[in-house]
Amino acid sequence: MVQNFATLDDIFDDLGFEDLVAGIKPARTERLDPDIEKFLEIVDWVRENGREPQKSTHLKERSLFSRLKGMREQADRRAKLQAYDDLGLLGETDDRHA
Repeated sequence: MVQNFATLDDIFDDLGFEDLVAGIKPARTERLDPDIEKFLEIVDWVRENGREPQKSTHLKERSLFSRLKGMREQADRRAKLQAYDDLGLLGETDDRHA
């Protein structure tokens, strides 16, 4: 039997609704580490623009420039991101002790 529902509340209140959704499990969204997500944003920008972001008057580009600079200056962040750096944006890792 086809039932006509006037509102979403009618659907959710229907006795058959729970049976309908009982076997459905929500998709699990896996997030990357925020540093990795931010670095991948830089990688995407470089691929789209064909160059590294520069210290410019464009807010987005300047933000990406500053972010990349910070990542390059911190060895622990650089090491964590190295696996995602297929464009060589981070430079060489320097594991020598001063």
